[in-house]
Amino acid sequence: MDKENLRALVKTYYDFQDMRVRMANRLKKKKDGSDQVVIDEINLDTEAIPVLVDMWQDLCENEKRLLKEIENELGAFPVYTQFLKNVKGCGPTMSAVIISEYDIRRADTVSKLWQYTGLNPGMVRGKVVKGSKKDGTHKLVETDTLIRGDKKTPGFVAPFNSWLRSKMIGVLAASFLRSNSPYRKYYDDYKNRLENEERPVNGDPNNKKWCEVSKGRRDLAAKRYMIKMFLKDLYQAWRTLEGLPVRAPYAEEYLGRKHSA
Repeated sequence: MDKENLRALVKTYYDFQDMRVRMANRLKKKKDGSDQVVIDEINLDTEAIPVLVDMWQDLCENEKRLLKEIENELGAFPVYTQFLKNVKGCGPTMSAVIISEYDIRRADTVSKLWQYTGLNPGMVRGKVVKGSKKDGTHKLVETDTLIRGDKKTPGFVAPFNSWLRSKMIGVLAASFLRSNSPYRKYYDDYKNRLENEERPVNGDPNNKKWCEVSKGRRDLAAKRYMIKMFLKDLYQAWRTLEGLPVRAPYAEEYLGRKHSA
């Protein structure tokens, strides 16, 4: 199975999922498909518009077909059968997202996986789009301007994959917590540490300490750390399975520091 074909399946699956959710909201359906009472002026009479109900049901069926196809194709990827399949909380859809979005051959260090996911708070060279697609001069140009590696800066192309980050932080991290995955220990320990952290938050204009910021901000920071630790394991397993050299993270290799929960 070609990675590009898997990526097309994954993107189409999420397109159908998004459309199905939108239709469900329009038809006022619960997640289980049953009707629900709605107290607003846009309450649709599903019996009067059966064509929309039929379309919603078709979306559900197509979504199931795509998921089945994705599950069938995943067996061709050793990183799934020998690693991701055994990670509690990482189901077939997220496994397919990971395999189709990351290029493990280009990611010769785990730091590159972190950067691509938007988990690098350090400074990177900003990139801008120059030229036009109409005349064929459209291209991405790296500048000498430094921007945050985990933030979108006006005037510059996002230095990470926004869609991928939303899935890793918004979906996979939540799944790890919900399933009580072993990776949850990284989240719990890091969050507890931040709640008592007297050190100022990096880049905080008000110079606040971690223990002073909101619970939501500490929760997000802990999720980011948990995903970084997962990517560290993914990098080692995937590169090993592909017969590629594995390097320690920069902080370990050059600074002698090791990440710990």
